[in-house]
Amino acid sequence: MSTIAPIALSIAGYDPSGGAGLLADIKTMEQHGVYGMGVMTANTIQDEDKVHAVEWLPEVNIIRQLEILVSKYDITYVKIGIVESVKVLCKIIDILKHKNKEVKIIWDPVFRSTSGYALLSGYSNVEDLLHGIYLITPNYNEYIELFDGELHLLKSSAYCNILLKGGHNPTHPGVDTLYTNRQRIALYPCNQTAKVYEKHGSGCVLASSITANLTLGNSLHAACEKAKAYTLNFLCSHPSRLGWHHQTTKV
Repeated sequence: MSTIAPIALSIAGYDPSGGAGLLADIKTMEQHGVYGMGVMTANTIQDEDKVHAVEWLPEVNIIRQLEILVSKYDITYVKIGIVESVKVLCKIIDILKHKNKEVKIIWDPVFRSTSGYALLSGYSNVEDLLHGIYLITPNYNEYIELFDGELHLLKSSAYCNILLKGGHNPTHPGVDTLYTNRQRIALYPCNQTAKVYEKHGSGCVLASSITANLTLGNSLHAACEKAKAYTLNFLCSHPSRLGWHHQTTKV
């Protein structure tokens, strides 16, 4: 079915503050001229500073939402955020792959919130997950949890692209690294003197911006570069932990 714009899908939690999850993803996608659709995995009880509780949707409800959308629309690019367990994540991936073998899945892994709330269970072997995913976007702490050092990460990049975010990197803060096909590409901030503020949901914004840019036909490298620039605008937008979405503002 044709639509007014290319479609990208977010599978994520609902954050009532609008800073992260589905609302942030849809805001980001539509700033790029991409029509964002959403499947909700959880209702989070939170503001921009703290997650107080997470009400996970039953797997059957998540799958029903997903199957209705992929049955009607041609969806090739999908961003996945918080899910309750690896079991649910794998079920989602299986459905997407069964419907469209060419689907590109961008997974922003979230094991716990900034305030310490646990968000993913059942993790054991990362290789079993990565074979079904096009791009994973861990921060430094998630990288430590997922991979046994950079050699392991480079080896994994032979079958799954990995963007290691630099926000928590103790040695190269702000420098992201794209690992693809056993190669590494450093991505530097487009404006290294810009005044940035810590933001709730910046990882969601980056991953959904990459997804939108891929949907528009950009290469992976270009999509990551453009998403980094978009996220920098988001980080510079306001001193509070809630960011403002604006695609064209220069920093």
